[in-house]
Amino acid sequence: MAIKTSEGNYRVWTRQNKAVLDEIKKNGIYRVKERYIRKKLDTCADIYLDVYKWLRNEAGKRMQIPDKAEYPIWLTTEEELKLPMSKGFVFFELEVPPKEIMVFDMLKWDYIANYLYLPKDDQDRKKFKDKLEKYNISVESDIYLQDFYPMLKKEMTSSWERLFDNDIKLSDKEVGICWEIKDEWIVDYEKQD
Repeated sequence: MAIKTSEGNYRVWTRQNKAVLDEIKKNGIYRVKERYIRKKLDTCADIYLDVYKWLRNEAGKRMQIPDKAEYPIWLTTEEELKLPMSKGFVFFELEVPPKEIMVFDMLKWDYIANYLYLPKDDQDRKKFKDKLEKYNISVESDIYLQDFYPMLKKEMTSSWERLFDNDIKLSDKEVGICWEIKDEWIVDYEKQD
């Protein structure tokens, strides 16, 4: 669960390339650029960029996103869930103001990132699976990735809005996103050269 400080900020952690620390030291701020994602994800980049664009659009309806911010920065809300330390990376411990962060169920994001229908509950999941069976669809992500199922695709992408419904819980693990890292948010950092 997300930790709030006595000032009301969220205590979160993120692992970033060491170049992020250099940029923050130089400019006081870091924002993800598409070219960073393309470099990191290589041939898989387009698949992720598509859902990231969806996330930016939908999150923008619910929070203020800085104009120059293109893509989210992923945060863990529990220190023990941090990614392992790795050469060339920096771990940041941040305190992010509530208006600058969005926290949601990690499993709900996994459904979206894998191009799956995001159910309300187990019964809703079964109902959608039965529908796929009726249409003889064995690979659910094909609904999104191919142009054969426009109505099912609309139903699927509409279900993704449940990401922002805090009354729907699929797990007890949370992740967060912010759209920039500001120097003043950094509580501590650790790097491995």
